[in-house]
Amino acid sequence: MASIESELYGDGGNLTRVMYGSNARHVPAWLYVQQAGPGVASFVGASRVAGGANPLLYGTARTHVFVVGEIIVRPHVAIATDAYRGHGLGGLATSSNDIGEMLRHGELIVGTQQMLDRIRDH
Repeated sequence: MASIESELYGDGGNLTRVMYGSNARHVPAWLYVQQAGPGVASFVGASRVAGGANPLLYGTARTHVFVVGEIIVRPHVAIATDAYRGHGLGGLATSSNDIGEMLRHGELIVGTQQMLDRIRDH
């Protein structure tokens, strides 16, 4: 079945770019968010897409891309946890995503058990 985007704008169409501008990207992602003081939250995360380059690299072969802008987050799952307290953002970036450990020290705040199972199986 064709997506709404492809039906409206053809195979190369991207509704995210139509709605938010030519540089907007809609990709699957994970991220950790950490309190960083009054009104401040730091985050670290990643995005993985099947095959080819990730759209967040904006077509470059360079190692890093520094981006200043906005993000749109539409979580499938969110777990509030204290499992990694003391790891810091560097530790979070390099650790595994142990959902069982997170839940032993926290709770599911967005999503369902079915969604958790899909993530675990991926």
